[in-house]
Amino acid sequence: MREYTSEEIITYLENTTEESWCMDVCRTKDGRNCLLGHLFDLGGNYLCDLFEECFATTYMFFPVNDGKHPEYQQATPKQRCIAYIKDLASGKQKTTYQTMEEDYES
Repeated sequence: MREYTSEEIITYLENTTEESWCMDVCRTKDGRNCLLGHLFDLGGNYLCDLFEECFATTYMFFPVNDGKHPEYQQATPKQRCIAYIKDLASGKQKTTYQTMEEDYES
């Protein structure tokens, strides 16, 4: 299976247009996407599953995408999601794996 790095995902997302993003749903009839839809466009179900298992679950990133996470109040879903993934990559935010490890340890 192909591996995806956070840098590769960020670069892909940075190259999407602001107009290609949506909130409140994964994909609109006119082809706009939330973060999950953009991940699917990049790497299909494999990348969506990998992202949720290793980086962040839908419960973690949907509030970011939709502007409901207090730490990510940038003007657009694209800006919020890119900032969030950068924070995951830098360790500022905990990944799915890290939160599962903490839960296991407790």
